[in-house]
Amino acid sequence: MTRRAASHPQPPRAPHRGARRSALHWRDTALFIGPTLLALAVVAVLPTLWAIFSSLFDWHFHRPDARSFVGIDNYLRLARDPRFLNAAWVTTIYTTVSVSATLVFGTLLALLTKAPFPGKGLVRALLTVPMIMTPVVSTLVWKTFFFEADLGLINWVLGFAGIEGPAWVASSPSALITILVVNIWFMTPFVYLVMDAALEGLPTDVIDAAKIDGAGYWRRVRFVILPMLRATIVFTVIFRITIDARMFEIIHVMTGGGPARDTEVLTLWVYNAALRGFHLGYGNAGGVVLMLLVGSACLAIMLVGLRDLYQRTGTT
Repeated sequence: MTRRAASHPQPPRAPHRGARRSALHWRDTALFIGPTLLALAVVAVLPTLWAIFSSLFDWHFHRPDARSFVGIDNYLRLARDPRFLNAAWVTTIYTTVSVSATLVFGTLLALLTKAPFPGKGLVRALLTVPMIMTPVVSTLVWKTFFFEADLGLINWVLGFAGIEGPAWVASSPSALITILVVNIWFMTPFVYLVMDAALEGLPTDVIDAAKIDGAGYWRRVRFVILPMLRATIVFTVIFRITIDARMFEIIHVMTGGGPARDTEVLTLWVYNAALRGFHLGYGNAGGVVLMLLVGSACLAIMLVGLRDLYQRTGTT
């Protein structure tokens, strides 16, 4: 009996129930996120790789068959290009001012509308109206009805006060101010919605305890509410930087980069170099540099936020 049993091996055991469940979990996960990852690869990863590849060539649209490999020469040329350096500086100013202003205004609006009051829903709806409009339409409205030199509303009001208004779009530094005003007006509702949702999720017991201890409203905001919103603020700043650093429509419609390239940002520089100047490789090199600058800034902000969070929680 023993020999016969040894000569006939036992059939393999069925897989453990946990292993089957894990396999089904990974299969379902792949089915759900697989199409999204594929779409992301087609829309974002492949164009990025192609831009990096083409930036290594002397590649012109009017003679595409005559491209030649130049390595990092395009990047070295960028470092000596005063127009590119000026666009990088304008982008820095534009992004810094816009992100800071929208963060302040959006947070203040969220704080002011946090408490219940009659018509709160209507006020919230009106505050989000700018975000519903497209950037091109918003820019045309501001350019035509407010910043037009002869018939614009702003210069019309200034005329009643005996002040001659400037040619807002055609002079410096007012041209940079106009695109900042439009972008701040357009993007503040986004920050408001994010901060409003974050305020609704804050624990009320901590705020009530500070109120019982005698802390005034603005002291509660500074020492209790804002520290609890730190993670939301970091996320909002990173998201806003990625939007403003690659803003194109508002600037292209409002000023076209003028006057004298005082409002030419990096996205507009890439457009002019690659699509109007037909220097595809050189323009894509500028686009890659923009991507690296934005990524580095966002990574630095994220690391600072994480370090502060670890210090506050006492973890390493």
